[in-house]
Amino acid sequence: MSMLTTEQTPTPSLPEFLEKWPWYCALSTDLRSLTLRTATEKTSVAGEYIARTGEPSTHWYGVMRGFLQMYVVTPEGAETTLYCLREGEWGGEGSLLKKELRQYDLRSLTPARICLIPVQTFETLRQSSIEFSHFLCELMNARMGEFVGMLAASRLLRPEMRVAKALLMLAENREGEAHELSIPQHEIALICGLSRQRVNMALSLFKQDGIVRIGDHKGLLVVHVPRLRGYIAEHG
Repeated sequence: MSMLTTEQTPTPSLPEFLEKWPWYCALSTDLRSLTLRTATEKTSVAGEYIARTGEPSTHWYGVMRGFLQMYVVTPEGAETTLYCLREGEWGGEGSLLKKELRQYDLRSLTPARICLIPVQTFETLRQSSIEFSHFLCELMNARMGEFVGMLAASRLLRPEMRVAKALLMLAENREGEAHELSIPQHEIALICGLSRQRVNMALSLFKQDGIVRIGDHKGLLVVHVPRLRGYIAEHG
């Protein structure tokens, strides 16, 4: 089980979370009412499953607080992370659009609050709102770009750069310079597709360069985000 902590800001209520999105504000009164009436909020603990492989795809997920992990497990038990949904991101639209069973497990990487939009409402919005459809296109295009970058990184980049990009992915949507990340090395290894030993070697290098340091509690890394970005810019 893992936990990631950063500087805390008040988590918005469900209506406040929806109202921050231009696509929601552009909806008709009836569609806004439908969305707010059918949306639900779920609070999860670290390690809790939100959706499982092979189950019907029933919701679109908006991360109000925390991180969610998309990952797959082979029949032999090997596990790899596909993507981490960060605070302020949406996920799960692909399976809804294709009307297929979920192709991956989705679990909380940290304690999380999640906005769940049911598939019926999702489909109504997609068919009725141009702004919502445009948002989905932009979202999927951005997600595809990230997947391409992750694939290229797994084949072309040095292990240190893969670890650096994983740390930045976990911290880049936060304000400020230093962020506390309390996450086991094996979770970082799954995100990077590396062994725990190789991740430890990369973190040791980053400690020497002042990019990360050990926090006051066991397992707590403090990441200096500007230095991390500088490292990626210099060595990427």
